Amino acid sequence: MSISEIIKKVSAKEDLTFEESAYCMNEIMSGNLLPSQFGVIMASLSIKGETSDEIAGMASVMREYSIKIQGKDDAIDVCGTGGSGLMWFNISTASAIVISACGVPVAKHGNRAASGNSGSADVLEELGINIVLEPKKVEICLHEIDLAFIFAQSFHPSMKFAAPLRKEIGIRTIFNFLGPLTNPASVKKQIIGTPNKEYAKKIASAGKKLGAERIITISGESGSDEVELDKNTFIYDSKDNFSEEVLNSNKEGDSKFLIVKSPKESAQKIIDCFNMQKNEDSLEKTSVLNSILINSAMGLRLADKNKSFEDCIEEAKENIFNGNALKKLSQLKEITNTN
Repeated sequence: MSISEIIKKVSAKEDLTFEESAYCMNEIMSGNLLPSQFGVIMASLSIKGETSDEIAGMASVMREYSIKIQGKDDAIDVCGTGGSGLMWFNISTASAIVISACGVPVAKHGNRAASGNSGSADVLEELGINIVLEPKKVEICLHEIDLAFIFAQSFHPSMKFAAPLRKEIGIRTIFNFLGPLTNPASVKKQIIGTPNKEYAKKIASAGKKLGAERIITISGESGSDEVELDKNTFIYDSKDNFSEEVLNSNKEGDSKFLIVKSPKESAQKIIDCFNMQKNEDSLEKTSVLNSILINSAMGLRLADKNKSFEDCIEEAKENIFNGNALKKLSQLKEITNTN
């Protein structure tokens, strides 16, 4: 097997096997590819459309190269691939905090914004969280308060070879799908959002190939990587053999109120929501609250398949209105800023 053979195959729009994909990623992570070779492979994969085997094969090698932490057996991750272009506030980050406040450990894997106005790392910094921690400290967060943020840049040092090349190419590549599948805490249950429903199913299948106990991928009708507030959301659940489920949340709200221009605005929406003690008349606050609730409910449903979606929404709401979500955020702020 050689890179030349890989290039010939993908240039001819032929799919790579799991093993060929793993070999290719090993060469990338080792810094052995020329920029021209990297560009041809990434562009060719994107043009023909990446397969679940290609995604799984490359993700398996990224996992090997990443720095690991000791996870928790019942921990979950909730994240998105980004790239929706909708510029919404950090819904999955807010939901991770709420889910943890409900008693479910969350190992949140994330990064700075690549195309949006605020990535998970950006908003957490704005909320006062120290995101640049030694792996052992991140591990302590997860085991002591059931919530940890795993900053992708700190845990994937071998990406130093690919990162500048990705930037030069300037198009969506298979790397957009790999991050959510390479959580250093080795979580077995995940929710992954993607703005493309065709790739939602492929990512779900790839996650299963990599040993996920249960994986749910979601894609909104308007191209969001979150459960949508006022449109349908397409859901693929490994529990149901990835059959497509269409969810309409039927919750009051307008997604125009989810848009932010900066991490500061995103952080303010989250803080305002966590300070709510009851339903308010403001459509803007109701929209933010319900968006967080339906996405938190999806995570709670992932953790316990016996709970109904509506019961999970009520559990999330209770843990916002009773102050538990705000308390959980304060715990994360304190533990990450203490030596």
